[in-house]
Amino acid sequence: MPPTGAVSAISASSDAAASDLLARAAAARLYAHAGPMTLAGAVLALCLWQPLYGASRSTTVLAWAAVIHATQIGAVALLVAFRRDVPARMAATLWQRCYRILLVLTALGWGLAALLFIPAADPARAAWVALVVSGMAAGGIVANATDRACIFLWVIPAALPLPLVLLWRGGEIYLLLAAVAIAATALQLRLALAQNHLLSTTLRAELENAALVERLHRQMELTAQASREKSQFLASASHDLRQPLHALSFFGATLERRMAGSVDQPLIYNMMRSIEALDKSFGAILDISKLDAGAVEPHVQSFSIRDLFRRLQMSFAGQAEEAGLQLRFRDGARIVTSDPQLLERILANLVQNGLRYGRPGAGVLVGARRRRGGVSLEVWDAGIGIAEAELPKVFDEFYQVANPERDRSKGLGMGLAIVKRLSELLGHELTVRSRTGVGSVFRVWVARAHAEQIDEFTVGAETLPGALDDPRTVLLLDDEEAIRTSVAKLLAEWGYEVLAVATTADAVAAARGREGLVDVVISDLRLRDGEDGLRAIEQVRAVCGFDVPALLVTGDTAPEQVRRVHESGHIVLYKPVQPKDLLTVLKKLA
Repeated sequence: MPPTGAVSAISASSDAAASDLLARAAAARLYAHAGPMTLAGAVLALCLWQPLYGASRSTTVLAWAAVIHATQIGAVALLVAFRRDVPARMAATLWQRCYRILLVLTALGWGLAALLFIPAADPARAAWVALVVSGMAAGGIVANATDRACIFLWVIPAALPLPLVLLWRGGEIYLLLAAVAIAATALQLRLALAQNHLLSTTLRAELENAALVERLHRQMELTAQASREKSQFLASASHDLRQPLHALSFFGATLERRMAGSVDQPLIYNMMRSIEALDKSFGAILDISKLDAGAVEPHVQSFSIRDLFRRLQMSFAGQAEEAGLQLRFRDGARIVTSDPQLLERILANLVQNGLRYGRPGAGVLVGARRRRGGVSLEVWDAGIGIAEAELPKVFDEFYQVANPERDRSKGLGMGLAIVKRLSELLGHELTVRSRTGVGSVFRVWVARAHAEQIDEFTVGAETLPGALDDPRTVLLLDDEEAIRTSVAKLLAEWGYEVLAVATTADAVAAARGREGLVDVVISDLRLRDGEDGLRAIEQVRAVCGFDVPALLVTGDTAPEQVRRVHESGHIVLYKPVQPKDLLTVLKKLA
Protein backbone atom coordinates (compact mmCIF):
# COMPACT_ATOMS: atom_id res chain seq x y z
CA MET A 1 0.00 0.00 0.00
CA PRO A 2 1.45 3.43 -0.90
CA PRO A 3 2.19 5.90 1.91
CA THR A 4 -0.48 8.40 2.89
CA GLY A 5 1.71 11.24 1.64
CA ALA A 6 2.01 9.61 -1.75
CA VAL A 7 -1.74 9.12 -1.98
CA SER A 8 -2.29 12.76 -1.00
CA ALA A 9 0.22 13.87 -3.62
CA ILE A 10 -1.50 11.81 -6.29
CA SER A 11 -4.90 13.18 -5.24
CA ALA A 12 -3.60 16.74 -5.22
CA SER A 13 -2.03 16.24 -8.64
CA SER A 14 -5.32 14.86 -9.96
CA ASP A 15 -7.28 17.78 -8.50
CA ALA A 16 -4.79 20.27 -9.99
CA ALA A 17 -5.11 18.65 -13.40
CA ALA A 18 -8.91 18.76 -13.15
CA SER A 19 -8.82 22.45 -12.13
CA ASP A 20 -6.52 23.30 -15.04
CA LEU A 21 -8.79 21.44 -17.43
CA LEU A 22 -11.82 23.32 -16.09
CA ALA A 23 -10.02 26.66 -16.45
CA ARG A 24 -8.97 25.81 -20.01
CA ALA A 25 -12.54 24.90 -20.95
CA ALA A 26 -13.86 28.14 -19.39
CA ALA A 27 -11.24 30.18 -21.27
CA ALA A 28 -12.17 28.44 -24.51
CA ARG A 29 -15.81 29.40 -24.03
CA LEU A 30 -14.84 33.01 -23.36
CA TYR A 31 -12.72 33.26 -26.50
CA ALA A 32 -15.43 31.51 -28.53
CA HIS A 33 -17.62 34.66 -28.11
CA ALA A 34 -14.76 37.15 -28.43
CA GLY A 35 -14.86 37.27 -32.24
CA PRO A 36 -18.59 38.04 -32.69
CA MET A 37 -18.51 40.48 -29.76
CA THR A 38 -15.54 42.39 -31.26
CA LEU A 39 -17.18 42.54 -34.69
CA ALA A 40 -20.45 43.84 -33.24
CA GLY A 41 -18.55 46.39 -31.15
CA ALA A 42 -16.67 47.65 -34.19
CA VAL A 43 -19.93 48.15 -36.13
CA LEU A 44 -21.63 49.95 -33.20
CA ALA A 45 -18.55 52.12 -32.62
CA LEU A 46 -18.61 53.22 -36.28
CA CYS A 47 -22.35 53.94 -36.04
CA LEU A 48 -21.61 56.14 -33.02
CA TRP A 49 -18.51 58.14 -33.77
CA GLN A 50 -18.87 58.79 -37.53
CA PRO A 51 -22.15 60.77 -37.28
CA LEU A 52 -20.79 62.60 -34.22
CA TYR A 53 -17.55 63.50 -35.96
CA GLY A 54 -19.41 64.55 -39.13
CA ALA A 55 -21.56 66.90 -37.11
CA SER A 56 -18.89 68.40 -34.83
CA ARG A 57 -15.43 67.65 -36.32
CA SER A 58 -14.32 67.14 -32.72
CA THR A 59 -10.90 65.68 -31.96
CA THR A 60 -12.45 64.20 -28.81
CA VAL A 61 -14.61 61.96 -30.99
CA LEU A 62 -11.56 60.85 -33.00
CA ALA A 63 -9.60 60.19 -29.84
CA TRP A 64 -12.43 58.02 -28.46
CA ALA A 65 -12.67 56.18 -31.78
CA ALA A 66 -8.92 55.53 -31.74
CA VAL A 67 -9.09 54.13 -28.20
CA ILE A 68 -12.09 51.87 -28.78
CA HIS A 69 -10.76 50.50 -32.10
CA ALA A 70 -7.34 49.93 -30.53
CA THR A 71 -8.93 47.73 -27.86
CA GLN A 72 -10.81 45.86 -30.60
CA ILE A 73 -7.60 45.26 -32.57
CA GLY A 74 -6.03 44.02 -29.35
CA ALA A 75 -8.97 41.65 -28.85
CA VAL A 76 -8.51 40.20 -32.36
CA ALA A 77 -4.77 39.71 -31.79
CA LEU A 78 -5.42 38.01 -28.45
CA LEU A 79 -8.03 35.73 -30.03
CA VAL A 80 -5.61 34.68 -32.81
CA ALA A 81 -2.87 33.96 -30.26
CA PHE A 82 -5.23 31.84 -28.16
CA ARG A 83 -6.35 29.75 -31.13
CA ARG A 84 -2.74 29.13 -32.15
CA ASP A 85 -1.86 27.93 -28.65
CA VAL A 86 -3.09 24.39 -29.42
CA PRO A 87 -0.51 22.62 -27.21
CA ALA A 88 -1.69 24.87 -24.31
CA ARG A 89 1.81 26.09 -23.55
CA MET A 90 0.39 29.09 -21.70
CA ALA A 91 -1.67 28.47 -18.56
CA ALA A 92 -5.43 28.84 -18.91
CA THR A 93 -5.55 31.26 -15.98
CA LEU A 94 -3.11 33.55 -17.80
CA TRP A 95 -5.32 33.56 -20.89
CA GLN A 96 -8.29 34.45 -18.69
CA ARG A 97 -6.32 37.27 -17.06
CA CYS A 98 -5.35 38.76 -20.44
CA TYR A 99 -8.93 38.57 -21.64
CA ARG A 100 -10.24 40.27 -18.51
CA ILE A 101 -7.72 43.12 -18.75
CA LEU A 102 -8.67 43.82 -22.37
CA LEU A 103 -12.34 43.47 -21.44
CA VAL A 104 -12.06 46.13 -18.74
CA LEU A 105 -10.28 48.52 -21.14
CA THR A 106 -13.01 48.04 -23.75
CA ALA A 107 -15.75 48.48 -21.14
CA LEU A 108 -14.13 51.72 -19.90
CA GLY A 109 -14.14 53.00 -23.49
CA TRP A 110 -17.87 52.43 -23.83
CA GLY A 111 -18.57 53.87 -20.39
CA LEU A 112 -16.56 56.95 -21.41
CA ALA A 113 -18.84 57.37 -24.46
CA ALA A 114 -21.79 58.09 -22.14
CA LEU A 115 -19.78 60.78 -20.33
CA LEU A 116 -18.48 62.42 -23.53
CA PHE A 117 -21.37 62.24 -25.99
CA ILE A 118 -24.65 62.72 -24.05
CA PRO A 119 -25.46 66.45 -24.32
CA ALA A 120 -27.41 68.42 -21.69
CA ALA A 121 -30.06 69.93 -23.98
CA ASP A 122 -30.46 67.50 -26.88
CA PRO A 123 -32.79 64.61 -25.85
CA ALA A 124 -32.82 63.09 -29.35
CA ARG A 125 -29.05 62.82 -29.50
CA ALA A 126 -28.99 61.59 -25.91
CA ALA A 127 -31.50 58.85 -26.75
CA TRP A 128 -29.46 57.80 -29.77
CA VAL A 129 -26.20 57.58 -27.77
CA ALA A 130 -28.01 55.77 -24.92
CA LEU A 131 -29.43 53.25 -27.39
CA VAL A 132 -26.00 52.46 -28.89
CA VAL A 133 -24.24 52.22 -25.51
CA SER A 134 -27.07 50.18 -23.96
CA GLY A 135 -27.04 47.79 -26.94
CA MET A 136 -23.28 47.28 -26.60
CA ALA A 137 -23.57 46.83 -22.83
CA ALA A 138 -26.34 44.22 -23.24
CA GLY A 139 -24.41 42.34 -25.92
CA GLY A 140 -21.29 42.30 -23.75
CA ILE A 141 -23.22 40.89 -20.80
CA VAL A 142 -24.54 38.01 -22.91
CA ALA A 143 -21.16 37.35 -24.55
CA ASN A 144 -19.41 37.10 -21.18
CA ALA A 145 -22.05 35.02 -19.43
CA THR A 146 -19.69 32.03 -19.30
CA ASP A 147 -17.46 33.78 -16.73
CA ARG A 148 -19.02 35.31 -13.61
CA ALA A 149 -16.12 37.68 -12.97
CA CYS A 150 -16.22 38.95 -16.57
CA ILE A 151 -19.91 39.78 -16.22
CA PHE A 152 -19.21 42.29 -13.46
CA LEU A 153 -15.95 43.48 -15.01
CA TRP A 154 -18.01 44.46 -18.04
CA VAL A 155 -21.21 45.71 -16.43
CA ILE A 156 -19.68 48.14 -13.93
CA PRO A 157 -17.48 50.21 -16.31
CA ALA A 158 -19.61 49.82 -19.49
CA ALA A 159 -23.25 49.96 -18.33
CA LEU A 160 -23.20 51.84 -15.01
CA PRO A 161 -21.95 55.28 -16.28
CA LEU A 162 -24.92 55.62 -18.71
CA PRO A 163 -27.78 55.86 -16.15
CA LEU A 164 -25.61 57.97 -13.83
CA VAL A 165 -24.96 60.54 -16.59
CA LEU A 166 -28.66 60.59 -17.56
CA LEU A 167 -29.69 61.12 -13.93
CA TRP A 168 -27.09 63.88 -13.59
CA ARG A 169 -28.40 65.67 -16.72
CA GLY A 170 -31.94 65.77 -15.25
CA GLY A 171 -35.19 66.37 -17.10
CA GLU A 172 -38.10 64.05 -17.73
CA ILE A 173 -36.71 62.54 -20.94
CA TYR A 174 -33.33 61.93 -19.35
CA LEU A 175 -34.88 60.40 -16.23
CA LEU A 176 -37.03 58.12 -18.39
CA LEU A 177 -33.98 57.04 -20.40
CA ALA A 178 -32.10 56.39 -17.15
CA ALA A 179 -34.94 54.21 -15.82
CA VAL A 180 -35.05 52.24 -19.06
CA ALA A 181 -31.25 51.80 -19.03
CA ILE A 182 -31.29 50.61 -15.40
CA ALA A 183 -34.15 48.16 -16.02
CA ALA A 184 -32.55 46.78 -19.17
CA THR A 185 -29.16 46.36 -17.48
CA ALA A 186 -30.73 44.71 -14.41
CA LEU A 187 -32.69 42.26 -16.57
CA GLN A 188 -29.68 41.42 -18.71
CA LEU A 189 -27.54 40.98 -15.60
CA ARG A 190 -30.04 38.61 -14.01
CA LEU A 191 -30.34 36.53 -17.17
CA ALA A 192 -26.56 36.45 -17.58
CA LEU A 193 -26.00 35.25 -14.00
CA ALA A 194 -28.61 32.50 -14.44
CA GLN A 195 -26.99 31.48 -17.71
CA ASN A 196 -23.58 31.51 -16.06
CA HIS A 197 -24.79 29.17 -13.31
CA LEU A 198 -26.25 26.78 -15.89
CA LEU A 199 -23.14 26.83 -18.08
CA SER A 200 -20.79 26.34 -15.12
CA THR A 201 -22.80 23.41 -13.82
CA THR A 202 -22.94 21.84 -17.29
CA LEU A 203 -19.23 22.34 -17.88
CA ARG A 204 -18.30 20.81 -14.54
CA ALA A 205 -20.61 17.86 -15.17
CA GLU A 206 -19.07 17.31 -18.63
CA LEU A 207 -15.56 17.35 -17.21
CA GLU A 208 -16.51 15.03 -14.37
CA ASN A 209 -18.10 12.62 -16.85
CA ALA A 210 -14.99 12.78 -19.04
CA ALA A 211 -12.78 12.10 -16.02
CA LEU A 212 -15.04 9.22 -15.00
CA VAL A 213 -14.86 7.70 -18.48
CA GLU A 214 -11.07 8.07 -18.46
CA ARG A 215 -10.81 6.34 -15.07
CA LEU A 216 -13.11 3.58 -16.32
CA HIS A 217 -10.94 3.06 -19.40
CA ARG A 218 -7.86 2.96 -17.19
CA GLN A 219 -9.45 0.37 -14.92
CA MET A 220 -10.50 -1.69 -17.94
CA GLU A 221 -6.93 -1.57 -19.25
CA LEU A 222 -5.58 -2.64 -15.85
CA THR A 223 -8.11 -5.48 -15.70
CA ALA A 224 -7.22 -6.62 -19.21
CA GLN A 225 -3.52 -6.43 -18.36
CA ALA A 226 -4.07 -8.47 -15.19
CA SER A 227 -5.99 -11.06 -17.22
CA ARG A 228 -3.17 -11.25 -19.78
CA GLU A 229 -0.55 -11.60 -17.05
CA LYS A 230 -2.59 -14.35 -15.39
CA SER A 231 -2.93 -16.23 -18.67
CA GLN A 232 0.77 -15.80 -19.37
CA PHE A 233 1.68 -17.05 -15.88
CA LEU A 234 -0.59 -20.08 -16.21
CA ALA A 235 0.77 -20.83 -19.66
CA SER A 236 4.39 -20.59 -18.51
CA ALA A 237 3.80 -22.62 -15.37
CA SER A 238 1.76 -25.16 -17.33
CA HIS A 239 4.50 -25.52 -19.97
CA ASP A 240 7.27 -26.02 -17.42
CA LEU A 241 5.29 -28.57 -15.44
CA ARG A 242 4.00 -30.43 -18.48
CA GLN A 243 7.50 -31.29 -19.73
CA PRO A 244 8.54 -33.71 -16.94
CA LEU A 245 4.99 -35.03 -16.59
CA HIS A 246 4.94 -35.80 -20.32
CA ALA A 247 8.13 -37.84 -19.98
CA LEU A 248 6.85 -39.53 -16.82
CA SER A 249 3.69 -40.59 -18.63
CA PHE A 250 5.63 -42.44 -21.33
CA PHE A 251 8.14 -43.96 -18.91
CA GLY A 252 5.18 -45.20 -16.86
CA ALA A 253 3.39 -46.63 -19.89
CA THR A 254 6.54 -48.50 -20.94
CA LEU A 255 6.98 -49.81 -17.39
CA GLU A 256 3.32 -50.84 -17.18
CA ARG A 257 3.64 -52.77 -20.44
CA ARG A 258 6.82 -54.57 -19.34
CA MET A 259 5.54 -55.47 -15.84
CA ALA A 260 2.13 -56.76 -16.90
CA GLY A 261 1.28 -59.81 -14.80
CA SER A 262 3.98 -59.18 -12.17
CA VAL A 263 3.40 -58.65 -8.44
CA ASP A 264 4.22 -54.96 -8.86
CA GLN A 265 1.57 -54.37 -11.49
CA PRO A 266 -0.93 -52.82 -8.98
CA LEU A 267 1.68 -50.22 -7.98
CA ILE A 268 2.30 -49.34 -11.61
CA TYR A 269 -1.46 -49.18 -12.20
CA ASN A 270 -1.94 -46.72 -9.30
CA MET A 271 0.99 -44.64 -10.53
CA MET A 272 -0.56 -44.38 -14.00
CA ARG A 273 -3.92 -43.38 -12.53
CA SER A 274 -2.17 -40.59 -10.60
CA ILE A 275 -0.51 -39.44 -13.80
CA GLU A 276 -3.91 -39.42 -15.53
CA ALA A 277 -5.35 -37.33 -12.68
CA LEU A 278 -2.57 -34.78 -13.18
CA ASP A 279 -3.27 -34.88 -16.90
CA LYS A 280 -6.92 -33.99 -16.25
CA SER A 281 -5.84 -31.02 -14.13
CA PHE A 282 -3.63 -29.70 -16.91
CA GLY A 283 -6.38 -30.47 -19.41
CA ALA A 284 -8.77 -28.16 -17.56
CA ILE A 285 -6.25 -25.30 -17.76
CA LEU A 286 -5.70 -26.07 -21.43
CA ASP A 287 -9.44 -25.99 -22.11
CA ILE A 288 -9.63 -22.48 -20.64
CA SER A 289 -6.65 -21.36 -22.76
CA LYS A 290 -8.16 -22.81 -25.94
CA LEU A 291 -11.48 -21.11 -25.30
CA ASP A 292 -9.74 -17.79 -24.54
CA ALA A 293 -7.73 -18.14 -27.74
CA GLY A 294 -10.84 -18.81 -29.84
CA ALA A 295 -9.35 -22.13 -30.96
CA VAL A 296 -12.58 -24.08 -30.30
CA GLU A 297 -14.93 -24.04 -33.29
CA PRO A 298 -18.49 -25.34 -32.72
CA HIS A 299 -20.00 -27.80 -35.20
CA VAL A 300 -23.72 -27.14 -34.77
CA GLN A 301 -26.20 -29.81 -35.84
CA SER A 302 -29.57 -31.23 -34.84
CA PHE A 303 -29.64 -34.43 -32.76
CA SER A 304 -31.67 -36.34 -30.22
CA ILE A 305 -30.87 -35.51 -26.62
CA ARG A 306 -31.59 -39.13 -25.74
CA ASP A 307 -28.29 -40.28 -27.33
CA LEU A 308 -26.35 -37.69 -25.37
CA PHE A 309 -28.06 -38.68 -22.10
CA ARG A 310 -27.27 -42.34 -22.82
CA ARG A 311 -23.55 -41.59 -23.08
CA LEU A 312 -23.65 -39.55 -19.89
CA GLN A 313 -25.40 -42.44 -18.14
CA MET A 314 -22.64 -44.82 -19.25
CA SER A 315 -19.92 -42.39 -18.17
CA PHE A 316 -21.20 -41.55 -14.68
CA ALA A 317 -23.28 -44.53 -13.56
CA GLY A 318 -20.28 -46.17 -11.90
CA GLN A 319 -19.23 -42.98 -10.14
CA ALA A 320 -22.78 -42.40 -8.88
CA GLU A 321 -23.06 -45.96 -7.57
CA GLU A 322 -19.71 -45.68 -5.81
CA ALA A 323 -20.82 -42.43 -4.14
CA GLY A 324 -24.15 -43.95 -3.05
CA LEU A 325 -26.16 -41.56 -5.24
CA GLN A 326 -28.99 -42.11 -7.69
CA LEU A 327 -28.38 -40.78 -11.20
CA ARG A 328 -31.53 -40.44 -13.31
CA PHE A 329 -32.16 -39.10 -16.81
CA ARG A 330 -35.42 -37.88 -18.36
CA ASP A 331 -34.96 -36.84 -21.97
CA GLY A 332 -38.61 -36.53 -23.05
CA ALA A 333 -37.59 -37.44 -26.63
CA ARG A 334 -36.33 -33.89 -27.20
CA ILE A 335 -34.40 -32.90 -30.32
CA VAL A 336 -32.05 -29.92 -30.07
CA THR A 337 -29.66 -27.89 -32.21
CA SER A 338 -26.15 -27.49 -30.83
CA ASP A 339 -22.65 -28.94 -30.97
CA PRO A 340 -23.19 -32.46 -29.54
CA GLN A 341 -19.67 -32.89 -28.19
CA LEU A 342 -19.42 -29.44 -26.60
CA LEU A 343 -22.94 -29.74 -25.16
CA GLU A 344 -22.02 -33.14 -23.75
CA ARG A 345 -18.97 -31.54 -22.13
CA ILE A 346 -21.18 -28.89 -20.52
CA LEU A 347 -23.62 -31.44 -19.10
CA ALA A 348 -20.81 -33.79 -18.06
CA ASN A 349 -19.22 -31.05 -15.98
CA LEU A 350 -22.58 -30.22 -14.38
CA VAL A 351 -23.34 -33.88 -13.62
CA GLN A 352 -19.88 -34.40 -12.17
CA ASN A 353 -20.36 -31.29 -10.05
CA GLY A 354 -23.69 -32.65 -8.75
CA LEU A 355 -22.18 -36.05 -7.92
CA ARG A 356 -19.21 -34.44 -6.18
CA TYR A 357 -21.33 -32.35 -3.80
CA GLY A 358 -24.35 -34.68 -3.47
CA ARG A 359 -25.30 -36.06 -0.08
CA PRO A 360 -25.20 -39.89 0.29
CA GLY A 361 -28.61 -41.38 -0.41
CA ALA A 362 -29.71 -38.37 -2.44
CA GLY A 363 -29.62 -38.17 -6.21
CA VAL A 364 -28.88 -36.20 -9.36
CA LEU A 365 -31.60 -35.70 -11.97
CA VAL A 366 -30.80 -34.69 -15.54
CA GLY A 367 -33.82 -33.65 -17.57
CA ALA A 368 -34.93 -31.91 -20.77
CA ARG A 369 -38.03 -29.69 -20.66
CA ARG A 370 -39.70 -27.48 -23.22
CA ARG A 371 -39.27 -23.84 -22.34
CA ARG A 372 -39.71 -20.59 -24.33
CA GLY A 373 -39.78 -22.31 -27.70
CA GLY A 374 -36.60 -24.25 -26.93
CA VAL A 375 -35.37 -26.97 -24.60
CA SER A 376 -34.13 -26.40 -21.07
CA LEU A 377 -31.49 -28.99 -20.15
CA GLU A 378 -31.48 -29.15 -16.35
CA VAL A 379 -29.22 -30.80 -13.80
CA TRP A 380 -30.80 -31.05 -10.34
CA ASP A 381 -28.87 -32.17 -7.28
CA ALA A 382 -29.74 -32.51 -3.60
CA GLY A 383 -26.33 -31.39 -2.43
CA ILE A 384 -25.02 -28.85 0.04
CA GLY A 385 -26.39 -25.93 -1.99
CA ILE A 386 -24.82 -22.55 -2.68
CA ALA A 387 -25.35 -19.38 -0.67
CA GLU A 388 -26.98 -16.59 -2.67
CA ALA A 389 -23.97 -14.31 -2.11
CA GLU A 390 -21.69 -16.91 -3.70
CA LEU A 391 -23.81 -17.63 -6.81
CA PRO A 392 -22.14 -14.93 -8.98
CA LYS A 393 -18.72 -16.44 -8.17
CA VAL A 394 -19.35 -20.12 -8.95
CA PHE A 395 -18.43 -19.68 -12.62
CA ASP A 396 -15.08 -18.04 -11.79
CA GLU A 397 -11.87 -19.96 -12.39
CA PHE A 398 -10.52 -21.94 -9.41
CA TYR A 399 -13.49 -20.93 -7.23
CA GLN A 400 -15.01 -23.74 -5.17
CA VAL A 401 -17.81 -23.76 -2.63
CA ALA A 402 -17.00 -25.35 0.73
CA ASN A 403 -13.44 -26.33 -0.19
CA PRO A 404 -11.11 -23.89 1.55
CA GLU A 405 -8.59 -26.67 2.16
CA ARG A 406 -8.36 -27.24 -1.66
CA ASP A 407 -9.07 -30.97 -1.40
CA ARG A 408 -7.95 -32.42 -4.77
CA SER A 409 -10.74 -34.99 -4.67
CA LYS A 410 -13.23 -32.13 -5.07
CA GLY A 411 -11.67 -30.97 -8.31
CA LEU A 412 -9.82 -27.83 -9.33
CA GLY A 413 -12.71 -25.40 -9.53
CA MET A 414 -12.40 -25.15 -13.33
CA GLY A 415 -15.45 -27.21 -14.37
CA LEU A 416 -18.07 -24.48 -14.05
CA ALA A 417 -15.72 -21.90 -15.59
CA ILE A 418 -15.48 -24.16 -18.64
CA VAL A 419 -19.27 -24.61 -18.61
CA LYS A 420 -19.76 -20.85 -18.73
CA ARG A 421 -17.28 -20.34 -21.57
CA LEU A 422 -18.71 -23.19 -23.64
CA SER A 423 -22.26 -21.90 -23.10
CA GLU A 424 -21.21 -18.44 -24.29
CA LEU A 425 -19.44 -19.97 -27.29
CA LEU A 426 -22.57 -21.91 -28.28
CA GLY A 427 -24.91 -19.02 -27.48
CA HIS A 428 -26.78 -21.04 -24.85
CA GLU A 429 -28.29 -19.23 -21.87
CA LEU A 430 -26.90 -20.58 -18.59
CA THR A 431 -28.64 -20.02 -15.23
CA VAL A 432 -28.34 -21.42 -11.72
CA ARG A 433 -30.64 -21.48 -8.69
CA SER A 434 -29.71 -22.86 -5.31
CA ARG A 435 -30.67 -23.04 -1.65
CA THR A 436 -28.21 -23.82 1.11
CA GLY A 437 -28.79 -27.31 2.51
CA VAL A 438 -31.39 -28.14 -0.17
CA GLY A 439 -29.51 -28.33 -3.47
CA SER A 440 -28.97 -26.63 -6.82
CA VAL A 441 -30.32 -26.64 -10.35
CA PHE A 442 -28.30 -25.59 -13.40
CA ARG A 443 -30.22 -24.85 -16.61
CA VAL A 444 -28.87 -24.61 -20.16
CA TRP A 445 -31.33 -23.27 -22.75
CA VAL A 446 -30.87 -24.87 -26.19
CA ALA A 447 -32.75 -24.27 -29.45
CA ARG A 448 -35.30 -26.97 -30.29
CA ALA A 449 -35.29 -28.86 -33.62
CA HIS A 450 -37.59 -31.37 -35.36
CA ALA A 451 -37.07 -35.03 -36.15
CA GLU A 452 -36.49 -34.45 -39.87
CA GLN A 453 -33.60 -32.10 -39.05
CA ILE A 454 -31.52 -34.73 -37.19
CA ASP A 455 -27.95 -35.09 -38.45
CA GLU A 456 -25.69 -38.07 -37.94
CA PHE A 457 -22.62 -37.56 -35.82
CA THR A 458 -19.99 -39.74 -34.23
CA VAL A 459 -18.05 -39.48 -31.03
CA GLY A 460 -14.46 -40.74 -30.88
CA ALA A 461 -13.91 -43.93 -28.94
CA GLU A 462 -11.87 -43.97 -25.76
CA THR A 463 -10.56 -47.51 -26.23
CA LEU A 464 -6.87 -48.12 -26.66
CA PRO A 465 -6.03 -49.15 -30.25
CA GLY A 466 -4.29 -52.39 -30.94
CA ALA A 467 -0.66 -52.96 -31.85
CA LEU A 468 0.80 -51.73 -35.11
CA ASP A 469 0.62 -54.18 -38.03
CA ASP A 470 2.98 -52.36 -40.42
CA PRO A 471 6.07 -50.88 -38.67
CA ARG A 472 6.85 -47.33 -39.75
CA THR A 473 9.61 -44.78 -39.29
CA VAL A 474 8.94 -41.92 -36.90
CA LEU A 475 11.14 -38.82 -36.77
CA LEU A 476 10.90 -37.58 -33.17
CA LEU A 477 12.08 -33.99 -32.55
CA ASP A 478 12.23 -32.72 -28.94
CA ASP A 479 14.93 -30.79 -27.12
CA GLU A 480 14.19 -32.48 -23.75
CA GLU A 481 16.34 -35.59 -23.41
CA ALA A 482 13.97 -37.24 -20.91
CA ILE A 483 11.04 -36.80 -23.28
CA ARG A 484 12.98 -38.11 -26.29
CA THR A 485 14.06 -41.18 -24.35
CA SER A 486 10.65 -41.98 -22.85
CA VAL A 487 8.67 -41.48 -26.06
CA ALA A 488 11.25 -43.33 -28.17
CA LYS A 489 11.19 -46.35 -25.83
CA LEU A 490 7.39 -46.57 -25.94
CA LEU A 491 7.27 -46.12 -29.73
CA ALA A 492 9.81 -48.92 -30.04
CA GLU A 493 7.63 -51.10 -27.80
CA TRP A 494 4.79 -50.43 -30.24
CA GLY A 495 6.95 -51.53 -33.16
CA TYR A 496 8.00 -48.19 -34.64
CA GLU A 497 11.49 -47.39 -35.88
CA VAL A 498 12.38 -44.12 -34.13
CA LEU A 499 14.81 -41.39 -35.21
CA ALA A 500 15.09 -39.27 -32.04
CA VAL A 501 16.79 -35.86 -32.51
CA ALA A 502 17.09 -32.63 -30.51
CA THR A 503 17.46 -29.87 -33.13
CA THR A 504 16.08 -28.89 -36.52
CA ALA A 505 19.48 -29.45 -38.13
CA ASP A 506 19.63 -32.97 -36.73
CA ALA A 507 16.08 -33.64 -37.98
CA VAL A 508 17.00 -32.50 -41.50
CA ALA A 509 20.19 -34.61 -41.41
CA ALA A 510 18.23 -37.67 -40.21
CA ALA A 511 15.68 -37.24 -43.02
CA ARG A 512 18.51 -36.96 -45.57
CA GLY A 513 20.15 -40.06 -44.09
CA ARG A 514 16.96 -42.01 -44.73
CA GLU A 515 16.72 -40.46 -48.22
CA GLY A 516 13.42 -38.87 -47.25
CA LEU A 517 11.84 -42.17 -46.24
CA VAL A 518 10.09 -40.86 -43.11
CA ASP A 519 6.50 -41.86 -42.41
CA VAL A 520 5.58 -39.51 -39.55
CA VAL A 521 7.14 -36.45 -37.88
CA ILE A 522 6.47 -35.82 -34.19
CA SER A 523 7.81 -32.43 -33.15
CA ASP A 524 7.72 -30.27 -30.07
CA LEU A 525 6.58 -26.70 -30.79
CA ARG A 526 9.02 -24.72 -28.65
CA LEU A 527 12.58 -25.93 -29.24
CA ARG A 528 15.91 -24.77 -27.86
CA ASP A 529 17.72 -21.61 -29.09
CA GLY A 530 14.53 -20.11 -30.49
CA GLU A 531 13.88 -22.92 -32.96
CA ASP A 532 10.27 -23.58 -33.89
CA GLY A 533 8.54 -26.92 -34.48
CA LEU A 534 6.37 -25.58 -37.31
CA ARG A 535 9.41 -24.43 -39.29
CA ALA A 536 11.21 -27.69 -38.50
CA ILE A 537 8.34 -29.70 -40.02
CA GLU A 538 8.46 -27.58 -43.17
CA GLN A 539 12.22 -28.14 -43.55
CA VAL A 540 11.87 -31.90 -43.08
CA ARG A 541 9.09 -31.98 -45.68
CA ALA A 542 11.32 -30.05 -48.10
CA VAL A 543 14.02 -32.72 -47.71
CA CYS A 544 11.56 -35.60 -48.10
CA GLY A 545 9.95 -34.02 -51.14
CA PHE A 546 6.36 -34.53 -49.96
CA ASP A 547 4.06 -33.48 -47.12
CA VAL A 548 5.09 -35.98 -44.47
CA PRO A 549 2.24 -36.51 -41.97
CA ALA A 550 3.13 -34.44 -38.92
CA LEU A 551 2.05 -34.22 -35.29
CA LEU A 552 2.79 -31.23 -33.06
CA VAL A 553 3.24 -31.87 -29.34
CA THR A 554 3.43 -28.86 -27.02
CA GLY A 555 3.07 -27.86 -23.42
CA ASP A 556 2.51 -24.20 -24.32
CA THR A 557 -1.05 -23.09 -23.49
CA ALA A 558 -0.69 -19.34 -24.08
CA PRO A 559 -3.77 -18.22 -26.08
CA GLU A 560 -1.71 -16.78 -28.95
CA GLN A 561 0.32 -20.02 -29.26
CA VAL A 562 -2.84 -22.16 -29.07
CA ARG A 563 -4.36 -20.10 -31.88
CA ARG A 564 -1.15 -20.30 -33.92
CA VAL A 565 -0.79 -24.08 -33.82
CA HIS A 566 -4.45 -24.64 -34.63
CA GLU A 567 -4.20 -22.30 -37.61
CA SER A 568 -1.22 -24.33 -38.89
CA GLY A 569 -3.52 -27.21 -39.83
CA HIS A 570 -1.37 -29.86 -38.09
CA ILE A 571 -2.73 -32.33 -35.57
CA VAL A 572 -1.88 -31.03 -32.10
CA LEU A 573 -1.54 -32.88 -28.79
CA TYR A 574 -0.91 -31.06 -25.53
CA LYS A 575 1.50 -32.32 -22.90
CA PRO A 576 1.24 -34.44 -20.90
CA VAL A 577 0.03 -36.73 -23.69
CA GLN A 578 -1.60 -40.00 -22.72
CA PRO A 579 0.10 -42.90 -24.58
CA LYS A 580 -3.24 -44.20 -25.88
CA ASP A 581 -3.97 -40.77 -27.40
CA LEU A 582 -0.59 -40.69 -29.16
CA LEU A 583 -1.06 -44.21 -30.54
CA THR A 584 -4.57 -43.35 -31.74
CA VAL A 585 -3.24 -40.36 -33.70
CA LEU A 586 -0.35 -42.34 -35.14
CA LYS A 587 -2.75 -45.03 -36.34
CA LYS A 588 -4.87 -42.35 -38.03
CA LEU A 589 -1.80 -40.79 -39.69
CA ALA A 590 -0.79 -44.22 -40.96
